[in-house]
Amino acid sequence: MRAMEGAVALYLRLSQEDMNIRKGAIKDESDSIRSQRMMLRTFLQERPSLAGRPVLEFADDGYTGTNFERPQFQKMMELVRTGDIYCILVKDLSRFGRNYLEVGDYLEHLFPFLGVRFIAVNDHYDSDNFNGSTGGLDVAFRNLIYQRYSQDLSEKVKAGKHIRMARGKHITGCPYGYKKKPGVKDQMIIDPETAPVVKEIFQSIINGMKTTEIATALNERGVITPAEYKKISRNRFTSEPMWSQQPIFRIIKDYKYTGAMVNFKCESRTIRAKTVYRKPPEEWVITENSHEPIVSHEEYELANSKIRKKASSVRKHSEGKDWIYYCGHCGRRLRKTHGLDEYYSCATQLYRKDAVCASISWSRTDIEQVVLAAYKAQLQLMNEKYQKMSKEHQEDPLMECRKRQAAISAKLAQFDSQNLQLYEQYREGKFGKEDFLQKKGQLLKSKKELEQKLKEEQQQEEGLLQQQKEHQVQEAHLAESGGLLQAADEELRERMYDDIEKVTVYSSEEIEITWKWGDIFTGSH
Repeated sequence: MRAMEGAVALYLRLSQEDMNIRKGAIKDESDSIRSQRMMLRTFLQERPSLAGRPVLEFADDGYTGTNFERPQFQKMMELVRTGDIYCILVKDLSRFGRNYLEVGDYLEHLFPFLGVRFIAVNDHYDSDNFNGSTGGLDVAFRNLIYQRYSQDLSEKVKAGKHIRMARGKHITGCPYGYKKKPGVKDQMIIDPETAPVVKEIFQSIINGMKTTEIATALNERGVITPAEYKKISRNRFTSEPMWSQQPIFRIIKDYKYTGAMVNFKCESRTIRAKTVYRKPPEEWVITENSHEPIVSHEEYELANSKIRKKASSVRKHSEGKDWIYYCGHCGRRLRKTHGLDEYYSCATQLYRKDAVCASISWSRTDIEQVVLAAYKAQLQLMNEKYQKMSKEHQEDPLMECRKRQAAISAKLAQFDSQNLQLYEQYREGKFGKEDFLQKKGQLLKSKKELEQKLKEEQQQEEGLLQQQKEHQVQEAHLAESGGLLQAADEELRERMYDDIEKVTVYSSEEIEITWKWGDIFTGSH
């Protein structure tokens, strides 16, 4: 039977129960997948009948167990159907799947039909022990429990949050103007240091002051900013936190200052998701009178009505090309003003009278002329490099690396057969236990040395693949450069924005251009 000649498949999966609920974190690959791998490898070593077979590993990191649409699982099943896998080994049934009906179908019908042995180590389940029958009610009920646990986990967590939210509990960080109540983690009280600032901002807007005027006044007085208050990590270009329009807008729009708690504005759609999604306002959880207000509802509505009128007149960036220009002193994106020509300048000067950024002023005509000249120079250099590369013979270190890996893998495959042969010779009485252990130890030492060499070669291959990918991207740019040199200036002016990562402006005479392929040019006005 072909399956009896097949490999042992180790199936590993990071499941939702690996989530550290208390800390709201998930164990990384080294904590979960690695532990499964070590357990299954140890299990194999203790069973000579399995240890002599080739071992294949399939790992699905971060895929749910409630369905079987997992890439590595599907890959493994393809080999099962072709008869290339003799045995599937998992840590427990939950790693294989949590839909007990489908798991039962695999265990009762598919695997017995294909002659595939299935072992769940922690559940002490080995299909060979049941002689073609099911694993009994014990196995079925375990799968049922796993499935229900997986389905209920996220709903229970969400339900608990909703209950706390509905009671007006604060489950996130306190907004500027508030602080946590001592000894009570989900309640907040007025911060006497920052609450007057919030009150002042609302009143200033109501009195008709511009946001730029408010920001400038706060900066001149050295008033603590929301960034300082929350101890947010600073932008790499920013020398110090500064009041501007954005934090003022955020304060005015925050309904919490009326004494109402606003929760569940955003959510992640999966446990492992790094991205959160903003929910529509009708799904927010709002609880009135949950804490002491800083402003009244009337003040909130009046200030926001004035903000909305001002916001409607604010011109927003619409062209992608306007988003590449940055200040070299504070890191802010440059603002665009209109006149006979479009001009770029730093908004910091609006909020700080002594700002170094005040000297920055470039017209679009002038800055594009400088950038275009640098772009042409870059294209010329790229074309020369491409012509030179085309004439040179290029060696393929990746192919040599893979040849070395193939040679090492061939030797490792021999070790598996040698280990099985050694064990059979011992069982036949050709040598004693001490000789067997000595010979096995020597084989194991040699095997570990080869495995280490293979690991090093695989790491080298990863580095070479990354280099190859970068080289291919660069070569594509180089190959294109010759044709672009023949294009008209107007076409080049539009195209250069696709190849620019950022233009950093230091003064009215100095800029720095960062290209998407990595080179930096400095131009002067």
